[in-house]
Amino acid sequence: MEKEHIFLLIFSFIVLKSIAGSHHECLPASCSSSEPEVRFPFRLLGHQPAQCGFPGFDLSCDQQNQTIIQLPSSLPYVVNRISYLEQVIYIDPGFCLPNRIVGLNVTDTSFSYSNYLIQSYTFYNCSQNYTSRYPVLPFPCLSSGNYSAIAILTDNVYPGYVPSNCEVIKTIEVPVQRNGGDVRVALELLWFTPYCKYCERESKVCRLKSDGQRTICVSSSSGEGLSKGAKYGLSIGIGVPALICIIGLVYYAFSKVQDDNDTRNQSIELSSVANIPQPASKSGLDRPTIESYPKTVFGDSCGLPNDDSTCAICLSDYKLKESLRTIPECNHYFHSKCIDEWLKLNATCPVCRNIPENSTSEFGCSS
Repeated sequence: MEKEHIFLLIFSFIVLKSIAGSHHECLPASCSSSEPEVRFPFRLLGHQPAQCGFPGFDLSCDQQNQTIIQLPSSLPYVVNRISYLEQVIYIDPGFCLPNRIVGLNVTDTSFSYSNYLIQSYTFYNCSQNYTSRYPVLPFPCLSSGNYSAIAILTDNVYPGYVPSNCEVIKTIEVPVQRNGGDVRVALELLWFTPYCKYCERESKVCRLKSDGQRTICVSSSSGEGLSKGAKYGLSIGIGVPALICIIGLVYYAFSKVQDDNDTRNQSIELSSVANIPQPASKSGLDRPTIESYPKTVFGDSCGLPNDDSTCAICLSDYKLKESLRTIPECNHYFHSKCIDEWLKLNATCPVCRNIPENSTSEFGCSS
């Protein structure tokens, strides 16, 4: 019964864990405590299942536990912040990283610019002591002790505007806010599909409907509105562990029946041995003769010949501290009470049917 209870406990634990895991599989996630919260329409690769996000909204964590977005035809960018109410994601243009003076391409993505103009900037490498009468954008993060890096609107590049001791690094097109924003600050990317603002206003959860295209608002504690994929995952999460446990229980029951059959067959064999017709004997042995046979206290410190562990008379296993008696001639062991009663009526060994002689056993474990 103890094994059955253990199996039931394991079964209950796996099923409950599957249910809890399926219900909470789309909980918000993040790369670290200081990083933006990731939830629908975004999903964090390796932390949330595919059905938790919208296609094209995958985020990941880098080796520094920063939140990263990888746009098609673009390098990966660090995500600084996400506004789910305004449906805006703020990303670092990354100009300070090595070989990152590149433009941002949002073509064929779910994102677009808002209040931005696409403008051309030219980056220069100038000597450390450069001077300019016109406003330029310095990039200290790209500078060193020997040179300084600056950027100038390409439309403003005319004789006298660019310092004479500067060399062109690269010209790129980048989005700049219409109200005179700085190209060095975070870029704002908007998304319009899926549209979840109304869910955010009501403090509800936005999820995909079963068609995989439209969204639905559900309570954060409700299981309604699960997508078809989520329902399928829930079924698998519960069904597979349940099937495994059922197979385990069936296997255990089969093994139990097999063990019982083996024990029963062994008992029958021992009974058959015990019931073999014995040679004619007028009477059993007298008490002094029986008492002269060595007695043994069964215990860990002393084994028995041939690893005998069952009394062939009562068919019961020997227990610690039980008194056993051996027939010296054949060195077969039995419970003292069992063999004493047997020898009162029969002068032969119950197992081998040899007629014992009153001799001393060579097995040195008698009491």
